[in-house]
Amino acid sequence: MRELSRQFLNDLKDLNGVLWPILDRVKHDHTLMLAIRDGYINIYYRGGNLLRVKARRPGGYRTFFDKKYNKGRGSLPECPAIVLTRADAEEWVKSFPHYKQAMDCYFSAHSKPEREFQQLTARENNFSSISNESEYFILDIEFAEPGFRDGGRFDMLAMRWLACDRRDGSCCRPALIEMKYADGALDGSAGLVKHLEDIDRLVSDIDRYSRLVRSMERRFEQLDELGLLDFHRAKGGIRVKLDIEEGPEVIIILANHNPRSTKLATILDDPRLYQYSKSSRFELRFHVTSFAGYGMHKASILSLVQFRQLLKTG
Repeated sequence: MRELSRQFLNDLKDLNGVLWPILDRVKHDHTLMLAIRDGYINIYYRGGNLLRVKARRPGGYRTFFDKKYNKGRGSLPECPAIVLTRADAEEWVKSFPHYKQAMDCYFSAHSKPEREFQQLTARENNFSSISNESEYFILDIEFAEPGFRDGGRFDMLAMRWLACDRRDGSCCRPALIEMKYADGALDGSAGLVKHLEDIDRLVSDIDRYSRLVRSMERRFEQLDELGLLDFHRAKGGIRVKLDIEEGPEVIIILANHNPRSTKLATILDDPRLYQYSKSSRFELRFHVTSFAGYGMHKASILSLVQFRQLLKTG
């Protein structure tokens, strides 16, 4: 599973690079997020894909905006379908406000709060005033792993790097994050238990899981090279290494739970959930916010037993 080519990276990060205006806009607009894919990038806005940029074999980059966001709402500025020059990329950047407005109108009728919260969590932990204090880096959102959940996606791929281990990158751990927005998302075909079943199958396939972890390492390195991670670096640079043997943390983030609802308590009492909490393949954890934020710290990542107790006393 490859990420971005050296040419792609250079065209993004070099001041005279073809794609530099797009990366520069992302760095100065915190409503945007750049996600690295297999030979292309997505620029997310409110959890939706504002722009996809994919390398072309003849040279240059093919662009894509999903016109469903603007269906029936008039015309948008015409932007180059193929980016060959820096001026082409600048045309896209100049048009971002118009495309964002179209997406605002679309989301007012087709709300996707879970994806918006994913992007917010990534921003808080990767590139914000508190990101150096966080102990998790979000490497991707809406990541499509071949064979996972019949073509489904991970909500977030992350890397845990504890503050006490920042002198080198040898003690990092993969984290697979599932976000559930409101209690209606807790059960059913995409519910909590189903997600854990899928994770268990993935991690038990050693070759497939190893490829995923190595890909996560490369994603971290490339996001860092692009200047999209804000944290204090050790002198001389650091190369991170994710531990495969220990297995990942599987972290559940529950956004806007209704404390009067009994659904969550019922699901937490499911015997299957208890079995997964004792899994030797991964460590099941639940994220609770540090007061009202989404910064992720080891101290706020609870076991099933701890989370049940919090639910009873909260």
